[in-house]
Amino acid sequence: MRALVCSDSHGRVQPMLDAVALYRPDAIFHLGDVVRDGEKVRAAYPRIPFYQVPGNCDLHPGDLAAEGVARLEGRTVFYLHGHTRFVKSGLGPAVAQAKALGADLLLYGHTHRPLEADYDGLLAVNPGAIRDGLCALLTWGPSGPITRLPIQM
Repeated sequence: MRALVCSDSHGRVQPMLDAVALYRPDAIFHLGDVVRDGEKVRAAYPRIPFYQVPGNCDLHPGDLAAEGVARLEGRTVFYLHGHTRFVKSGLGPAVAQAKALGADLLLYGHTHRPLEADYDGLLAVNPGAIRDGLCALLTWGPSGPITRLPIQM
């Protein structure tokens, strides 16, 4: 599995489109700020499974849930923008929810700062802000480790 993770696009769609074209992921996550940016990527690549949540700057996110769970290639992924779990003050609430869901991977944005941290077997990843050219490519197999390739577009 190759999952492209982008967050905090704030109107910058081209870096996401470039990353999809370059890395050809099996799945795409857009972690909010701004939903319409993610919709443009989804429209450009309709055959790639696409997972999206709204961010704090998305005033009218439609029917999108603030948090999501995906099961991909033997892994459970809990994904959110981060504002609903106050990630700027620490990851405790987001990690607790991810663990309660039995997640292997926690994806979040909101802070605009890349991070990778292990919480007793739960890998937490913030790709940074794609508006600043930062995203991440995560790879894993059904039983192997999850690896993160930080990307600067």
